[in-house]
Amino acid sequence: MKKLLLPLLICYGVTTNAQKNNAALAVGVAAATTLTFIAANAAKKETAKTISQFRSKEFIINKIIGDAGNKEIKFETESLASDDSGGLISIAFNCDEINERGLLLAFFGENRDENGYFGNAYAFRYLPLEEAKNVLERLEKVRENNSKYLSESSNVNNVFVQHKDLKFVFYRENGNQIRVFWNGFEVIWEQVAFDRTKRRLNKWFNK
Repeated sequence: MKKLLLPLLICYGVTTNAQKNNAALAVGVAAATTLTFIAANAAKKETAKTISQFRSKEFIINKIIGDAGNKEIKFETESLASDDSGGLISIAFNCDEINERGLLLAFFGENRDENGYFGNAYAFRYLPLEEAKNVLERLEKVRENNSKYLSESSNVNNVFVQHKDLKFVFYRENGNQIRVFWNGFEVIWEQVAFDRTKRRLNKWFNK
C-alpha cells in the first residue's frame, strides 16, 4: 500500500519565496514554503497518512535539520492527530543533536497553483516547542473565554485571533470549530483533533 500511495504525491512545487534557513525556522518564521500538489483522485485519508508519516520526515531533514555531512543524526517524530477530513495534521518532532523540538502542522487541502488553478496540495508550518505550547494554550483560552458568545448564535458569531502568519477564526457549527488560514490554505481544526494535539504534545515531551 505504501508503494502505491507515495507516487500519488506528485510534486510540482510552487516556491513562494526563497528557502528559509534553520535559524529562521528556530524562531517559527516560515512564511516561505513549497506547496506540493497531489493527484486529483488521491484517497484523502490515505494521503493524509502518507503526509504525516513520510513527507513530514522529508520536510524535517531538508528544512529543519539541514545538511548532515558525515554525521549520523537521530531524530524522532510522532503523528499526534488529524481531523476527519485530514485538513490539519499535527506531528511532534525532536532532535537532541541539533537541540530542536516542536510541532509540525501539515496543511492539506485546496490551494491555488502558479497558474491560478485550484487543486489539492499540502505544506508544512513548523512551531518550536515553547512557541507551539503558547499558541495552543492561547487558543484554548480564547475558546473558553468566548464560549458563551459563540454558543449564542451558531455559525453567526465568530472570534478572530492571529499568531504571526497563522490566522484562526472560532465559531460553532455542530460543536466548536476553528477555521485556520495560512499560505493560501483554509482548513478546519476540529475540537477533538485540537484537544488531542495539545494533550499528546505535552505528554510526548514529558515522557
